[in-house]
Amino acid sequence: MKKVVSTMLALGLLLPGAARAQSPSSILPVLTGAYAPAEGGCEAAAAAFIYVEEKAIGANKTAGKVLSVKQDGSAYTLDVLWIEAGADEADGDRDTVTIEVKDDRSFFFSNTASKKTLMRLCS
Repeated sequence: MKKVVSTMLALGLLLPGAARAQSPSSILPVLTGAYAPAEGGCEAAAAAFIYVEEKAIGANKTAGKVLSVKQDGSAYTLDVLWIEAGADEADGDRDTVTIEVKDDRSFFFSNTASKKTLMRLCS
């Protein structure tokens, strides 16, 4: 009985850490998840979130289909098709996104409509 209880306690302590584990993106050397501007942070009411997924990116309610990626050192230039929620792919807007990776939890983001902004992972 003691072995069963100690095993359950050990698993209970391990699972929260496993739930928080994030995988790296296959398009960028950063963790998948939501990123927000370093100034203002994740709690800011009007935070411009960037979502880095395994093979795509997103911004607030807009999906970003990555069409191509070019690497130059720690900088990545992405050809992105932004598709608003509920819209068809044919209605998407092409954009050039530049991401300069600082580390696996932060990067500088810029595109044709925004200036260079340091984005940090929201935990």
